Amino acid sequence: MITVNATTRYKAAPNQTKPTLSKRERNKRDKRQRLLTQSLRLFREKGYEQTTVSEITRAAGVAKGTFFNYFPTKEDVLLALGEQTLGKLEQADSNQWLGHVTTRGKVKGLFRALALGLDADRELVREMVYRALRLPDLVDRKRARLDFRSTLILVLENGQRRNEIRPNIDNQLIADALYTLYFQQVVVWCTNDFASSLDARLDAVVDLIFDGIVVRE
Repeated sequence: MITVNATTRYKAAPNQTKPTLSKRERNKRDKRQRLLTQSLRLFREKGYEQTTVSEITRAAGVAKGTFFNYFPTKEDVLLALGEQTLGKLEQADSNQWLGHVTTRGKVKGLFRALALGLDADRELVREMVYRALRLPDLVDRKRARLDFRSTLILVLENGQRRNEIRPNIDNQLIADALYTLYFQQVVVWCTNDFASSLDARLDAVVDLIFDGIVVRE
């Protein structure tokens, strides 16, 4: 959970009690993460189609059957990697967006931080996006809302408190729009063979939304 204090800093919520994982659960998480880590490395080195499940499990140091305990198909591991790569907030460097003064600047900075690194993995990102579009039933509905949507809501709420955003605006609706448009622009970027700047497209999306919700002087 992320909270906002009076100085508009964003930080982890203080000292919440977390359940202690059993050794068995820790081992399960460790194996899953090893499979993801080695899958990503092999996909980068060899390409998705050329990488086999046997190679992934051998690199991760687990039995081949173990792979299917976590990922029913190779497409599932690709989609899990896509979730991590495209939208996980912990992947983003907070220094790139927390330092912005305005709410609009913070959202733009957050999108840039989330998109940072996609350029270096263009072909893999395209494979992730295309597989997700072609095989939507493989997407885990419980994980459909990635963690930066809640951060967008907090940033927007803080903008209202600072009188930058109109008080009658539904922040959850705007966060949903920004969240959806972020992924839509990643899809367009891939579809257009990376011909345009993803940063520029995301900046334009943020401006389009904020021009309609900011407080006018």
